[in-house]
Amino acid sequence: MTELRLGEVAAQIEAERFVGRRGVLDLVDTVMAGTSTARIVLLHGPGGVGKSALIRAIARKAHVAGLPVLQLDGRMVPPIRDALDLALAPATEHAVVLIDEADELAPLRFELRRAILETLPASAMVVIAGRRAPGKEWFEGGLAAMVTSVAVRPLANDESTELLLRYGIHTQEEVTELVAWAKGYPLALTLAASLPAPANDGARVVPDINPSGPEATLDDVLLSRLGGNELAGVDPDVLDVASIAPAVDARMLAAVLPGHATREGIAQLRSLSITEPVGTRTTLHRLARVALRARLRQTDPDRYRALVLRIARHLRDRGLVESPLVALEMSELVENPELRVGFDTSTTHYTELPRAGDLSVAAEFTGAGNTAWFARFSRWCTEQPEQSIVVRRANGDLSAIAIICMAWEMPSWAWDDIETGPILRRAEASGVLHQTGLVHDTIILESDPVAVAEVMRVGNAGIIAMGAIRNPRYLYVTNPHQRSNAGSEPLGYRDVPELRRCDRERELVTMMTDFGPDGLVGQIYGLILSEQHAEAPKVSGAKGLAIIDALRSFHDDAALGASPLAEGAGPDRARWAVRTALDVAFGSGDTDQRLRMSIERTYLDADGGHGIAQREMHMSRSSFYRHLQRAREQLAASAVEISAS
Repeated sequence: MTELRLGEVAAQIEAERFVGRRGVLDLVDTVMAGTSTARIVLLHGPGGVGKSALIRAIARKAHVAGLPVLQLDGRMVPPIRDALDLALAPATEHAVVLIDEADELAPLRFELRRAILETLPASAMVVIAGRRAPGKEWFEGGLAAMVTSVAVRPLANDESTELLLRYGIHTQEEVTELVAWAKGYPLALTLAASLPAPANDGARVVPDINPSGPEATLDDVLLSRLGGNELAGVDPDVLDVASIAPAVDARMLAAVLPGHATREGIAQLRSLSITEPVGTRTTLHRLARVALRARLRQTDPDRYRALVLRIARHLRDRGLVESPLVALEMSELVENPELRVGFDTSTTHYTELPRAGDLSVAAEFTGAGNTAWFARFSRWCTEQPEQSIVVRRANGDLSAIAIICMAWEMPSWAWDDIETGPILRRAEASGVLHQTGLVHDTIILESDPVAVAEVMRVGNAGIIAMGAIRNPRYLYVTNPHQRSNAGSEPLGYRDVPELRRCDRERELVTMMTDFGPDGLVGQIYGLILSEQHAEAPKVSGAKGLAIIDALRSFHDDAALGASPLAEGAGPDRARWAVRTALDVAFGSGDTDQRLRMSIERTYLDADGGHGIAQREMHMSRSSFYRHLQRAREQLAASAVEISAS
């Protein structure tokens, strides 16, 4: 008997642990069987989402079906036409061609299309996997009928749980913790599952669970797998901003890192394989962003706090004059998960406008299909669909439906509806009609509390993303009396007794919140300020705090001009105060001079920054941030002593 090769053993183990992807595999079955017009399947999704594992699963299916397979790795094909043709030459004898890491072939994408169309027989199937969504070149020239594009999404929670079980992790607490951390990304799940559990408590090290653990955390392992050595080529200061902000552009870098080369920083970010465009901006892969953010928060909480506040201020300013979508990004800076709307997509739910059949499902669920209130609700969904929002499970099933819009966009008949009319008249009488948003009749079909919470999070994000409300100051939420309003208190909602009413079928209760003069954007900004000021560095005295704040804004004239150190004389007066404090705080000894150097190169020098200072001082990242924290505390303490003397 022939002994198995190591690769064959690995394939067997992976096959036993593979879960999910039923929709894609069913599609592949139809293509293999020739019952679909599609012959080319284009898989795309972020790194770590499981594209390569899916390619290998397709290869196993083809082998079981007795079909010859050609597998190619885009990283192994030199970016020249002859090399590509040579790599695909054996495809004439293969029925299934699988190409992974297709992003490496981006310069040859037109040559790849040509080679596939000219080389492969009509009966062949091609599956190409990459991070970027396919370009229009794959759908031109009559190819649209033959090409299917499939977005590979993170695993659902039950699939993530099943994967961990297959890795031998059965403890409910640990499974719940890892599923919540990994957010459906198989790479994160398998890395966490494969790490040996520490002997002390049997728990694996995941972000925020063991912040006092060793430097080589699961975050570091994950980053090395996702980004490899390419992260070393990015300005660490720019990377820090990208780890906190959901999306970055040159304007943000200029505001948050005054004096930095913003064009170069954006170019460095865009060159990474773990970034993707969001409109005209750039975002890090979610797993990389979470890992980098956790590392920064742990190694230098003061810098983390400073960057959060700068990014929040920049986003607030943009949100007040530009798109209220900025509110979603600002919400990512909120630490309390119960108050965070969320910029990231859900692995279990999504939002859209109502479809045919949704009202029937809602009528059956509520048992109210023949009631007057449901007739009014149906009118909204059919005549004003853009003012309705639907949340669905990943499989398309209805999870929730509600009516929401700005008061000044209400149809004329809304003034006569009992759900909306009294609120509209109240807002008009107060002169705030154009600052008011309304939500009513939220029907949630989920029963599991976790699913309900996710529906609310996804729905709130969808309301903003779809433009249903646009930074209102006042928001009224109306539902039947028996419905729970738990969780609304932290956002300032209060019952409005004068709006209690009955439509002869239901007693209606209206909750209202006043977000303040800057609307929802301002309210989220206030939450961030409250949280971050609660985590201020342990420095006593107003002068010490002012010195540290001035350090962070040393190249920002507007911020320095508003500093108490400026004493009304402008930003240069504040800069003089900082330099004077440096002279007092640090002596001529080697230790003090190195502490002073870390501050000067990080904050004061126009060509400096955290990354520059770290490299020039030949220190590891964690050692440098501890050193810098000590320097800041010594500077602030000296400033306090001067004020007291």
